[in-house]
Amino acid sequence: MVPSTLSLARWLGPWANPRKAPHVDVRDEDLDGMRIRIYGSQGHPYLIAPGLHYAGPDDPRLDRFCRILANAGHLVIAPFIPDYLALTPTARAIADFRRVFAARARWTTARPTVFSISFGSLLAFSLAADHASDLDGLVIFGGYADFHATMGFCLTGQVASGREAVRDPLNQSIVLMNLLAHLEPACPDPEAVAATWRRYVMRVWGRPEMKARERFTQIADELAPGVAESVRELFHIGIGTRPGAIELAMPALARYDARALDPTPYLPRVRGRVDLVHGTDDDVVPFEQSHQLASQLSHADVHVHITGIYGHTGSQLPRPSAVVKEMITMVRVLRVLAR
Repeated sequence: MVPSTLSLARWLGPWANPRKAPHVDVRDEDLDGMRIRIYGSQGHPYLIAPGLHYAGPDDPRLDRFCRILANAGHLVIAPFIPDYLALTPTARAIADFRRVFAARARWTTARPTVFSISFGSLLAFSLAADHASDLDGLVIFGGYADFHATMGFCLTGQVASGREAVRDPLNQSIVLMNLLAHLEPACPDPEAVAATWRRYVMRVWGRPEMKARERFTQIADELAPGVAESVRELFHIGIGTRPGAIELAMPALARYDARALDPTPYLPRVRGRVDLVHGTDDDVVPFEQSHQLASQLSHADVHVHITGIYGHTGSQLPRPSAVVKEMITMVRVLRVLAR
């Protein structure tokens, strides 16, 4: 392995301590009111298309990953996309990400690799559709092809193949938050319930132990007294401490106009190398979505890496019989990041 690959393997392998990260130079800059975090000062640039998260690059997991990339000799540009921080994505997120790309000369003259996480794949594909010649490829981690199917999975845990899958229960309230305007009957105080759902995810996200029903129920019960009586039942339904989320949300999802969040119109226009990396145990976006993306990236050089080592919100090591195969896949992924 080349030195940069070895550095990545040290920090990203299954043997690494996820609570430790290398020390690198980090600074924040302002781009017309949008915060941009820069890791490192030179090297091949990586432009991060973050997922939906209230903390953006302040999320310890994303911050750690960016530090690891920078420690391997890369310049990392990680924007705080306002819509994604608010957990309510719209077309504005695409425009904001393009603003960061347009300002890239502030930090580098080289063609960047775009690395996206989860719902950040929309930002990566939309940019690559119009600027493929200005990019040095895409690395799509846990990306989605079908917005409605992915939201449905977040609610039901069901995938079209019928595979037995596990969903992350801590995301259900954010699905409901984005469907508030489409619920029937209408929510009497959408701002109040959305604000409390946000406080809830700030308490539970990034903490795998909170996926246990008794743990997230405890947090919901602590927050419930601060919720107006008129929306308290909806607050509990959104979190999953009361039944009825599927019956309430699925019809609203059918009414939701997701055209602004649909990546498929961009996919045939993407050129160059695209690496699709997906964990088999991803409990937010099922790995089948990467195969669906690959089938629609008709003019790109697509490489699909499905692995049991890297999940979405934290994965377990594979069974001993699968270790060799998984390690080979991991090395391929690390080589992609090191190029």
